[in-house]
Amino acid sequence: MRLQAIFVSLLLTATDSHSAWQVTTTKDSMTDETKKSAVVINEDGHSFSIYRHPSGAVWANFSLSSKSLYQLAPQRPPIFRIDKNEPHDVMLEKRLQEMGGGVQAFAWEPKWVNFLVWHGNEAGGRSKMLNELMQGTSVVFRYYLFTGGYKETTFSLTDAGPAIADALGIPPVADSAVSANAQAFTAELIAARKACQQDPKTFRACFEQVSSCRKQANNDPEKFRKCLQ
Repeated sequence: MRLQAIFVSLLLTATDSHSAWQVTTTKDSMTDETKKSAVVINEDGHSFSIYRHPSGAVWANFSLSSKSLYQLAPQRPPIFRIDKNEPHDVMLEKRLQEMGGGVQAFAWEPKWVNFLVWHGNEAGGRSKMLNELMQGTSVVFRYYLFTGGYKETTFSLTDAGPAIADALGIPPVADSAVSANAQAFTAELIAARKACQQDPKTFRACFEQVSSCRKQANNDPEKFRKCLQ
């Protein structure tokens, strides 16, 4: 987590332009590792960025302004909504992280939260979340406070698509056939994960089966369904 904290610190000082998406390159002074990110800072001074994790997966970072007196609640991650799409609840990534098994999907500190956006493999299709971020006009975050209650803040997504594509090293527009298959597979995966959450007693075993089937299916929705039967 030290690397992520250093990255956030560098990120917040790398750009002072509010509202406009920028592509920044930061360097960890301890490891010399460089990281390319697409980042925006809103009028509240909060930042939102998309970057590729060393594992190849794509993560997002939501950070409160260094001038803000608020701290994020440790047990209730933010939720966010892109335009009029269904909200995304970062609680799912938090639960995946807590399951263990080598899954990395969530990281938290009092002033920021990191969460998984996409597995990062273009051949496997892009996630619904990534597509919405690249094609949307704005995203509103509802973040829960350590002291109780919540606040909301909004980021513009104007020009986010080109900036994200540049930072991640992917084409601005995804292959339509690959995207359609990926969306079908993601829908199956989400449905399976939600089914696991229905019974806390069997959640771990259910989740492990879903994870195993996901790897075996290799992004094939039909193979995934058959594996779960």
